[in-house]
Amino acid sequence: MLLPLGDPVSDMQQGPPPAVTDRWETLREDATATAAEYDADGWTVHRVETGEVTPLSGTPFGLDVLVPGDDFERASELVEAASFDTSHVYRAEERGVRFLIIVVEASDDEVAVVVPAYLSASDTEALAERAREEGVMYTHLRPLSDEARVTFSHEDPELFF
Repeated sequence: MLLPLGDPVSDMQQGPPPAVTDRWETLREDATATAAEYDADGWTVHRVETGEVTPLSGTPFGLDVLVPGDDFERASELVEAASFDTSHVYRAEERGVRFLIIVVEASDDEVAVVVPAYLSASDTEALAERAREEGVMYTHLRPLSDEARVTFSHEDPELFF
């Protein structure tokens, strides 16, 4: 069952720098198509609407993805109901920006969360170093209120770099 996208939050920054807006829109469409494929296969899938993405190389580390409150609530519900065990990351680079479609799966439950994201190529070095040291990468979803997080772990950080 494909869950609908949340309503955009007017205070959220939407996407990467203006120089790559067209590529970002294409990536968002690709993420929607990826979610539709899972849906067609009978999975419960939620494609989040990404606002700002911030790389964190301290504690915690990973990608901090701002999402609308409704999207955060849906992702939280899915995480509570399923055990996510597989990650896929599709990536491309253009004009100094790395574009990512992050898919986390709960294989046994046939549940997937699809997260379009971006990262400045200049921000990848410190994050990649930390992820390689730890042997894991994290994607943190958070609402604008910043009161909670849904965190997905990815056992192969090289998927991102």
